[in-house]
Amino acid sequence: MGAMQRRKGGDGEREIAALVRDLTGWDVRRRVRQHEGDSDLEGVPGWCVEVKRHARATRADVRGWWEQTVRQAASDGLLPVLFWRQDRDEWRGVWPVALLLGVQCAQTWMAYALSVEGTVEAWAAVARNINASSCPRYSVRWKVATAISDLGNPSSVEAFDRCDTRVE
Repeated sequence: MGAMQRRKGGDGEREIAALVRDLTGWDVRRRVRQHEGDSDLEGVPGWCVEVKRHARATRADVRGWWEQTVRQAASDGLLPVLFWRQDRDEWRGVWPVALLLGVQCAQTWMAYALSVEGTVEAWAAVARNINASSCPRYSVRWKVATAISDLGNPSSVEAFDRCDTRVE
């Protein structure tokens, strides 16, 4: 990756950190020293954040970024959220539809087909109300090994039906 691409990525991370900070009131900042598998932002409780800033993005690109985000989140036991933006466009967020269905199970959010895409403002409204790290309403039990094996599996909808971790 060239210096210009790294700068563009860092600028995008700072931009989305400021936006999330403004929308949630959390102390969100760019993670300066990132290692493979680290969340791009710090201060987003219970979430693993991946940020992508590209000139153009196809649906296949977004799907690949989502799969990367899910793998990173699963390894840390966090909820995945992907923020991405094309040049001269608005920021978009992708997060698990399971949050809106009242189900917390890794199998229900692994597949891109079971994700939600919306504005950063919409994600922030969900995240503030379902703070994954402190909300006692949600019983979170991640089944990481099974979930990772289901990554990209078209039968992931069947995994949703097998999930036994429900909101109490």
